[in-house]
Amino acid sequence: MCVVAGYIGERQAAPLLLEMLEREEGLGGGFYTGIATIHEGRLYTEKVVGDVAALRRQTDAEKLPGTIGIAHSRTPSGGDREWAHPFVDCTGQLAYIANGARGFFSETTNLAEAGRQLAAAGHKFRSICQEPVGNYPMVPEVGAVHMSDVMCHLIEDAYRKSGSLVAAAAEAYQGWPGEIVGMCLHVNEPDHVVAMRINQPLVIGREGGETYLATTSLAFPEPVSWRMPMAVNAAATISRESVEIRHFTSPRVPVAAMPSPLAVEQSIVKALREEGLLGIGALCQRTQPIWPEGALAQAAMLVYESVAALVAEGRVRLETDLVPGMFGEGQVPRTRVRWIA
Repeated sequence: MCVVAGYIGERQAAPLLLEMLEREEGLGGGFYTGIATIHEGRLYTEKVVGDVAALRRQTDAEKLPGTIGIAHSRTPSGGDREWAHPFVDCTGQLAYIANGARGFFSETTNLAEAGRQLAAAGHKFRSICQEPVGNYPMVPEVGAVHMSDVMCHLIEDAYRKSGSLVAAAAEAYQGWPGEIVGMCLHVNEPDHVVAMRINQPLVIGREGGETYLATTSLAFPEPVSWRMPMAVNAAATISRESVEIRHFTSPRVPVAAMPSPLAVEQSIVKALREEGLLGIGALCQRTQPIWPEGALAQAAMLVYESVAALVAEGRVRLETDLVPGMFGEGQVPRTRVRWIA
């Protein structure tokens, strides 16, 4: 589980993106962190092994220029700095971030084969490791490569043919699906972010001519009065003025409709009353019986927003402590939910 953030507006994007990440990194990230912005026809990126605080200390991320950008923080699933998001294509013009895993599609989405085809066509991956890394694809004659690095180049390849970032992203997500959500930027389309969602969480917020995107609305600054979940099995072009949804024409597996929010809230409340203090992952597991079989669940999406509502009502609070960082170096935040009502 990772967390993501995006911003399109009039203000410098980088400080706002880092602030949003800081509000949510303890819920599902903190071990690898990165950011990308666009300014005057150039893509700017910074990333580190570590949390937002490490990104601030080790780089000039907060000073990156541009009024549009995306940012990411992820879990301790292995790899060096190049395994942090964002991933950048061969041209240096496209940046991509994602949250999720192959999940349901592990047996049918062969990203190792996708990587082999891309490498044969001349694509150069940056997250190469000669030893296996977790469940990440082992690309023949290349090595272990982050699945999002592969997806970035799939989008690049499709963009080269279509010239449309949203069309390219939709093609890549439909051809090589996972239980994922992602966002990308391209210097040729500097006024919008393209978001793609199969079933993992992404919320869009708008306020005063600014558009925000995040894994959870808990990351949004106050006040953001207009909010909506990103559509499932869809891609979207998101600017300051509009959200244009493009539904996938041939999704591999349907995504389950949202169950009753009350049922999810009751599951969360019951779990917290029993345990007192739980993380988002544990709360998602407690809601699994609510979701129908044969379709992809939106558990994290509904759990995040139910927790946000419970926080606003004063029935729960978020508690953050520090845990060992990646490779045992430093400390990173861990945020869990405590029942207090």
